[in-house]
Amino acid sequence: MVCADSSDRSKLALLFQGIQDSMVIAYLQGYNGTCYVDRLPDPTFGIIISGEYSFFGGDAKAAQPLLANLSDYIKGSESTAIYSDQSWCNELMKYPQNNPVEVPRHGIVQKDYAFDKDMLSGFASDIPDGFEIKPFDEELYKQAILEDWSAEFVEAFESAQDFLTKGFGEAVVEKSTGKLVAGATTQTVYDSGGETQLATHPDYRGFGLAIAAASAFLLEGQRRGLRICWDAANLTSKHIALKLGYEDAGVYSTVHLSF
Repeated sequence: MVCADSSDRSKLALLFQGIQDSMVIAYLQGYNGTCYVDRLPDPTFGIIISGEYSFFGGDAKAAQPLLANLSDYIKGSESTAIYSDQSWCNELMKYPQNNPVEVPRHGIVQKDYAFDKDMLSGFASDIPDGFEIKPFDEELYKQAILEDWSAEFVEAFESAQDFLTKGFGEAVVEKSTGKLVAGATTQTVYDSGGETQLATHPDYRGFGLAIAAASAFLLEGQRRGLRICWDAANLTSKHIALKLGYEDAGVYSTVHLSF
């Protein structure tokens, strides 16, 4: 396997053209992620790795050298595999050493949205006493990267400076302690847009903190003139997205991998 570099990105787009995901766009435009292919300059298959997500494109049946040794390429203990067609799911399920489990996700239509600013402002301000919304800064980056529930907010970026230069986020914190308890960030970024990462600490769920953070995040995205994409790992995320004004694109298949 060969690690592709920035000069190869234009040659890789055809491999991943079946995946409608802004994280692939982010890699192809040089913002986030790493890509491995079987060969250059004419690859037959490849994988883009961005944080806890991996994207598979090209000829799945030819990918045994990759699939048999995925832990050599994917950092961390788990990854959600997203693919260009169902043949990748079939091949991924053949390798028990990767502990594959097929998992449905809830797609959201990727397009330019005209969000209702008054509605978003209302959700953002409807937050319980004792909490406040703050833009992500270096201190909140440091908190996020250390916790399993929040690492995806920022882990696709090389450093706090990289995140704060390329991306942004809105955090819900406890006023008394400054503790990060919920937030929404640009998980990855690309030209004129980004992918949403939304999460709440398990001990603070059920208080409406996620929708408040997401609303503040979308307002900031509108202020910056960005297209903010959304993809839902579960029904809760989907329901929040639809409530904010996104449109349902239906269920699709992914494979969860663990090493």
